[in-house]
Amino acid sequence: MTAMPTRVIEPHDAVAVARSWFLEGRAVDMRELATVLAVGRATLYRVVGSRDRLLGDVVDSLGQATLAASVATAVRAGLAPGVERIVGAATLMNQAIVGFGPLRTFATAEPETAFRVLFMPAARVHARAVEGWRRVLAEAAAAGELRLRADPGRVAYMWVRIGESVIYADLLADREPDLELAVTLQRALLEAGPG
Repeated sequence: MTAMPTRVIEPHDAVAVARSWFLEGRAVDMRELATVLAVGRATLYRVVGSRDRLLGDVVDSLGQATLAASVATAVRAGLAPGVERIVGAATLMNQAIVGFGPLRTFATAEPETAFRVLFMPAARVHARAVEGWRRVLAEAAAAGELRLRADPGRVAYMWVRIGESVIYADLLADREPDLELAVTLQRALLEAGPG
């Protein structure tokens, strides 16, 4: 008896399809995804870990691209290096997140899943957002453009928590997102300077 050939997929294969569905505002159904990828559900879960983790990879891929684009736009706009440029990049990113229809569709359709994906450790979205901002802050500090009160990782953690609290206020506290408050608080975090 000959064994059936096993199709090999990589995490990026699943992320690519899930990302396209997410951008279309479609739910990421694991059974349908396994069918599209021509693998069994057990194989799909073995490759991606869980649905939350897969959605975390999708959200993170979009978030990291948005962070890079926001920093590049702030540089092109001629914002002064340091606080102005970083706050400007954060403002652009916050605006992009609040106005991003697919993320809002996901949060509205699946609020509990969105909460887990955005904030809980298993999906890694929060940790990777902190790491992205840590790199931005560390580079600015190393270039002498910014003086931080604490090491870049600790500041990045607070920076992201401020952004999350304001950007996702509707998901966290049934309040409207307040981008002006995010700017005020994030600027204050950087302007505090070393103690």
